[in-house]
Amino acid sequence: MKDQRQFVRKSLHCMVSVFSNEGKPMGSMVDYSDSGIMVVSYQPIESDQTYDITIVDLPNNIGRKRTGKVTVKSVWSDKVSQTMFGTGFLLIEQDEQAKTMFASYDEANINL
Repeated sequence: MKDQRQFVRKSLHCMVSVFSNEGKPMGSMVDYSDSGIMVVSYQPIESDQTYDITIVDLPNNIGRKRTGKVTVKSVWSDKVSQTMFGTGFLLIEQDEQAKTMFASYDEANINL
């Protein structure tokens, strides 16, 4: 698959779990950009679909779980290893908590 990214991907410095609107685990967020996220999962995620998801992290510096709501559209999906699939999502909408979470990931990248 040809790399078509338009924004720089940023690393995560904590585990971010991704859940469907029904509370079912979808996978883990592995990186993000200003306009999207990449999620790895054990099951393929259908492309060209809109999802309401919940992101959950537990950053070391605050010692408590944070939860944010995000609406995304799956843009591509591909097998990334023998057992894992990667899916790229376009960010459509984020609640205030999700915005705070993404901002804290940016701060962690600046302080490296």
